[in-house]
Parts: sequence; structure tokens; C-alpha cells
Amino acid sequence: MKLNFKTIFQDSNYIYELLSSNISYLFRELQELTKFDDTKLCLAICQLIHDGRMRSMQVDNQIFYCKRL
Repeated sequence: MKLNFKTIFQDSNYIYELLSSNISYLFRELQELTKFDDTKLCLAICQLIHDGRMRSMQVDNQIFYCKRL
């Protein structure tokens, strides 16, 4: 699989725009909002975390994602 970094960046920007600054989302919730498949969503989340625009946190064996303020 060849990675298209332009697409990953566009996808990550789309997710970032969807995020509210005070709400966290589960992976499946982000998937429902974006309609991205697992790989596309993972790559976009990784890009956001790498850029410092998103963070993840674990609560009761679930991982939540939210906008980094």
C-alpha cells in the first residue's frame, strides 16, 4: 500500500474541523462521523497526534480522542 501524504493531511484536517474543543470521541464515533475505514481513520489520527493537534486518553479500558487545546 502506497501512502498518499496529501490525502492523509486532508483527512486529518477534516477530522480536526469536526472535533469540538470540549468533547472526546471513541474511535467508532469518529468512524461514524467521517465514514472513513479503519486504515484511513488511523492514519489521520496518527497525523493529528504527531502534529500535536489531537491527544488520546484512556478511561476504563477505552481510548478517547480529543482536540488538543
